[in-house]
Amino acid sequence: MNLYSIALRNIWRKKTRALLITSGLIVGIATAVALFLTVESMRLALGDQIDEFGSNIVIVPRAEGMDISYGGAHVSRASIDLKQLELSDLEAIKEIPDFNSINIISPKMVAAVNVNGKEALLVGIEPNREFIMKPWYTLAAQSGLNGGEGIRGLAMADLKPEGIIAGAEAAAALELQAGSQITINGQNFVVQGILNPLGSAEDGLFFANLAAVQTLLGRPGEISMVEISAYCNACPVEELAAQISAVLPNGEVTALRQAALIREETIDKFSAFSILLSAVALTIAALLVFTTMMAAVHERTREIGIFRALGFRKSHIIRIFFIEAGLVGLLGGGAGYLAGNLVASLAGTYLTGSAVPATWQPELFYQALLLSTTVALIASAFPAGRAAGLNPAEALRFI
Repeated sequence: MNLYSIALRNIWRKKTRALLITSGLIVGIATAVALFLTVESMRLALGDQIDEFGSNIVIVPRAEGMDISYGGAHVSRASIDLKQLELSDLEAIKEIPDFNSINIISPKMVAAVNVNGKEALLVGIEPNREFIMKPWYTLAAQSGLNGGEGIRGLAMADLKPEGIIAGAEAAAALELQAGSQITINGQNFVVQGILNPLGSAEDGLFFANLAAVQTLLGRPGEISMVEISAYCNACPVEELAAQISAVLPNGEVTALRQAALIREETIDKFSAFSILLSAVALTIAALLVFTTMMAAVHERTREIGIFRALGFRKSHIIRIFFIEAGLVGLLGGGAGYLAGNLVASLAGTYLTGSAVPATWQPELFYQALLLSTTVALIASAFPAGRAAGLNPAEALRFI
């Protein structure tokens, strides 16, 4: 009879105890695996969601004396531009290697204009792109030009050539309401909607259809800046900005780090939470293994005494306990991995808002086996040492 057969016989003879230890390890490993898969899914889903909201790359002309600010970037006046950007220039962006990582390209024309006799900033936009890129734009009031629909309905219908959307502060300064008639550089427009306050520079701006602004300024085809919403998961946003800069020699391309930093910070918090929760679950599993093994030492005092009397050394006793713990740990790790995948695929959808695929990951499976076995061995170390340290004479008293 070798040590492995003794360990297997003990496991089979005390099936309830082995099942209790295995159950604790399954819960601990399943928690760790499920949280790991869920966090990884959140890493992808959250990154996509953040990338869809707002721009993370800004393009402006290479120019001197830039003195107009919009959206966190300076936009130069046409009179001092060294080279103005054209809508046709944006076709070159389609040639970059990572073009598929780009979500929305939103060109703009920004200019100082005269609105009802007062100086103001007018931004020409393509509404169907701008309002999708910035869904936080909502209308506090609107005219009937778009059939009474919301901001998304307005975006899909496009601003009318004569329509204007006013920021909250701009509307208040000129005492404008939805439907008000205004004059911009001598041309009549209608306030098609008024934005809710945003707490940013956009509150003081007027928005109009890009083509209408280009016509008003006598600059057809020209743009002042471009905002790009890019998916940062496939490639770093800085790399994407470098590729765009290479095909737009007349443009100054800037990668905005805010979106990436927010995503990284959020993911780090989720990861820290998952690690903490996994550690708690594994600690509970280790305590369960420890207490069960300690109880086994007391139950098997007679057996240990017989082994010692037959010539088993202390190292043999320790190895028997470690083999039992290792076998149970392997079983718990394998079952915990499967249970963790199942939990992630079912519960992860509610946590992330997207499906968590239960895919076979060999490296994660082996890591689960190693972690479970390690926890079982560490928790069994003291009970095994306690069993090996029993006095054979005292142990034989129980025969």
